[in-house]
Amino acid sequence: MGTFFTDEQMQEAIVALEDHTAGIWERMKKMALTPDDPNDEGQSLEQGAILRVLTIVLPKVPFVAQAQDPSEARARLSIDLGNAVRREIASTKGGS
Repeated sequence: MGTFFTDEQMQEAIVALEDHTAGIWERMKKMALTPDDPNDEGQSLEQGAILRVLTIVLPKVPFVAQAQDPSEARARLSIDLGNAVRREIASTKGGS
């Protein structure tokens, strides 16, 4: 699933996000499907809410907190999560 982290670590991160804010994974997928409109206040608020959850939860995920460089681990996890969202959307569209 991930580029930097294992599938198990990615699942652990997704579970942590969902434990903090139920439905966040679906919200992230919905936002990834929404064309970016800087004038849409609702979209801006939703993006901000997702970012806040990521900012709160990702540093607390054990493999990030215990990493040699937690800031780099958090950034890499963010990249992997974005990639996972896009892959899941693509697999849903492709019918797999």
